[in-house]
Amino acid sequence: MINQILLGLSTGAIYSLVALGLVMIYKITGVVNFAFGNMGMFFVYIAYWFISMNVNFWIGIIFSLILAGVMGYFLEKFGLRSIRHLSHGSMLIVTFGVLMVLEGLAVQIWGTDYKTFPEIIKGRPYVFRGDFGILVLRKQDVLIFALLIMVSILIFFLMKYTKFGIAIRAVSENEEISSYMGINVGKIFSFSWIFGTVVATGVGILVAPKTFVSPSMLLFYQLEGFTAAVLGGFESFTGAIFGGLLLGVLENLVGKYISNDLKSTFSLLLIIVVLLLFPNGIFGMKKRERV
Repeated sequence: MINQILLGLSTGAIYSLVALGLVMIYKITGVVNFAFGNMGMFFVYIAYWFISMNVNFWIGIIFSLILAGVMGYFLEKFGLRSIRHLSHGSMLIVTFGVLMVLEGLAVQIWGTDYKTFPEIIKGRPYVFRGDFGILVLRKQDVLIFALLIMVSILIFFLMKYTKFGIAIRAVSENEEISSYMGINVGKIFSFSWIFGTVVATGVGILVAPKTFVSPSMLLFYQLEGFTAAVLGGFESFTGAIFGGLLLGVLENLVGKYISNDLKSTFSLLLIIVVLLLFPNGIFGMKKRERV
């Protein structure tokens, strides 16, 4: 049981990272980024291309993350901001368009064959023995936990103790009043998409050794991250973190003790149940507005 929970937490940490990327964009701009997975996938291919050209592994990863951030910036500034005055639905359609364009480009450039990607950390796993039995923890899992903790701490200090974080909170509450107060709303919007695209690419790099590099490599993780965000409340960073961890554990227990084929079905069922019973998510808070 402890091993299953530990494995679930490892998978859930990935879900939490995806949820954080989705929540950052939604909280600030009000748009659910359906292109999240394919944006990450495309730049994992870029990293793969750099590495296959015998570029240093870390340089290839850093370049791909930088290019991901640049794409997020240009997509928001020149693709979404100009139609923001229309409706959120129009921006949602743009994300679907980006999803299809990036998938088509990936297929045309690199084909549909699965490609191997090296692990960031290699070596024998950590093995712990005791009265509880034997626990096995891969070094890659340790890295994922460490990244989740680091990103969570950075978001906490950014939102709590910096002027930029206060500006983010203000824009997420009311962008019009924020602009009247002198806040550069466009800068905040761009930041959310840069953050989301870089997180998507980072997640892709973390899971690529397991899933291999392919045009559909992150679609499953995007669905799970969306479920985690709904579970935690789609505007809550804390909810995104704990929602992802909880989802990972629950899925792993379902797969182990009921049926592995029901894991994806369980996620979809969980979305329906949470939306029916907890419209604001388990960790979400109801908004109160003075009339």
